[in-house]
Amino acid sequence: MPLSLVQQQKLTQEQIQIQSAIQVLASKLTELPIEGLRERVDAELAENPYLEASSAEGEAAAPHAEGDDSAGEPLEYDARQDYSSEDDIPDYLLHQQRDPNVVNETFDTGDSQSFYDQLMEQAREYTLSEHDRKVLEYIIGNLDDNGLLSKPLYQIADELVVYQYLDTTPEDVERVLHILWQFDPAGVGARSLQECLIIQCQRKGHHSKAGHSSMLLRLLENNWEEISHSRWDLIRQKYALSQQQTDILRQELRRLNPRPGSAMGEKPESTTTHITPDVLVEINQDGDIDITLNEGDLPSLSISEDATGMMDQSFVRDYVNRGRLFIEAIQKRRQTIMSTMQAIVQLQKQYFLTGDEDALKPMKLEDVAEITHRDLSTISRVTGSKYVETPYGTHALKWFFSSAAQGPDGETTSIRTLHQRLRYFIEHEDKHSPLSDDALANLLQKEGYEVARRTVAKYRESLGIPTSRMRKI
Repeated sequence: MPLSLVQQQKLTQEQIQIQSAIQVLASKLTELPIEGLRERVDAELAENPYLEASSAEGEAAAPHAEGDDSAGEPLEYDARQDYSSEDDIPDYLLHQQRDPNVVNETFDTGDSQSFYDQLMEQAREYTLSEHDRKVLEYIIGNLDDNGLLSKPLYQIADELVVYQYLDTTPEDVERVLHILWQFDPAGVGARSLQECLIIQCQRKGHHSKAGHSSMLLRLLENNWEEISHSRWDLIRQKYALSQQQTDILRQELRRLNPRPGSAMGEKPESTTTHITPDVLVEINQDGDIDITLNEGDLPSLSISEDATGMMDQSFVRDYVNRGRLFIEAIQKRRQTIMSTMQAIVQLQKQYFLTGDEDALKPMKLEDVAEITHRDLSTISRVTGSKYVETPYGTHALKWFFSSAAQGPDGETTSIRTLHQRLRYFIEHEDKHSPLSDDALANLLQKEGYEVARRTVAKYRESLGIPTSRMRKI
């Protein structure tokens, strides 16, 4: 065989091995949230003398945060653990000797005050009877992660009787709920998105000088259907608004927080670890969706110029190759997360434009994989550990995925939408004669949802709603 052909085959095999190594490392880095990636970058900078970090201004950046007592000391991180088997590990990592004196560094992150504790601390500022204090505490304990109250008041009253031995009524619960509406952040304790925004607008109106809050409040109270479906042309025509006035109202609406709980700490049963979104989604002034990758203070990486004249030395060449592989793996991580987020926004565009959860469509990992032309395992890595900050709150990417149900006119709809219709029927039922599961199934079937009684019972239980007998007043 000619020498040139042998050299070409050898070069091709080396390129395949390098690309395989990059792909494996990129997959591991993709699983990491932004905080984990920063720690991984710090470890790599500490181990590789020919890998350099630059700040956004182009100046050299230290691998540790300013004020960190461990700055300058190496972090123990064996890059070989990023590979599933020894066959996947590049030669320069496989044969690299490690310093036996290197030790692990630990960091005290500190716990922030929980969602529950912050509200209970505010409750102590009010003079409440023992009865009202217990009702308020129970309401706060039943708020969801968005800070909203999804349980109907009659159910809370029933549970207070059964579980707390507290004789109370739905009217008592509502009276105490109005006290919670005075807490910060504004909108906490609201029973719906509309109510949440109205509460915020009412409070904001007391401090508004522009006078737009009163008009926005009027729209929220009387034109919720148009607002929730972003029908601003109809609103503009109905109230004879100019385009400028309409744009100002839209901006005022965007300043309201549809998920006030997201501005607070985690609930007591949740982890106290702070969540940093990996992706930011915003609606720009033109009404288009902007997607930005959040990399915090992650530095730019490059190969040191000091290595240029020493590439003939094997240990230098190994470090340089390792650094280049790491840089390319991070770039692939960026591309994977961005393409995944772009696909999710494409599939759930109406939600990102309006914040209306009813607009969420059934979506599976396969749908995103098809658009991005990536493996299901890759999409699973991204969506299983990443968060996105939207104008309507911060969500795990997996929150946007849901199964399909048979909806009206034979169209598929999200299980989440069916849950909302079920909750609506129960909230508006006659409390003296609550709807049975059969009756609920019939109502859903009349709207075109093909569900059986046992399916309704399963959904009702998953929503934490008791049987009709338990709901009866």
